[in-house]
Amino acid sequence: MRTMDYSKYEVTYFKGAGMTDVATEFLARLGTGDAAGAMELTTDDFHWTVGGKPGGGFALAGTYDRAGYLEMLGRAAASLPAGPRIEVVSATQTEERAVVETHVVGVSADGVDYDNRVVCVFELSGGKIAAVREYLDTIHAAAVFTR
Repeated sequence: MRTMDYSKYEVTYFKGAGMTDVATEFLARLGTGDAAGAMELTTDDFHWTVGGKPGGGFALAGTYDRAGYLEMLGRAAASLPAGPRIEVVSATQTEERAVVETHVVGVSADGVDYDNRVVCVFELSGGKIAAVREYLDTIHAAAVFTR
């Protein structure tokens, strides 16, 4: 297994955010390049689903287990050599679910601008992240990540 460099992720938060919930902590750890630390916040059976039809026009669509998620994250990061900039626009959390709205921007290796609004629904179990469903503009994402 190869090591992925997640240090190019940059995460910022909306003004006045308390940022005490597990979902935004997960994103913050990814933002500092601490993928292992982010994964400490997940359950053993964690999985991440990226919107879109698996095998369709958006190559990253599908459901990933822990190892698959890190691999997919590494492929996405490699598509944006300077890394993505992730701004957390809003976050809401209950005991069982967190919903985080983000604005993600970056530039691909061949100069294509990536500018997407992404909503992630985090399913929580015992204070940890059990599953995430990621919703985004897959047509725009495919134009950047599957070139």
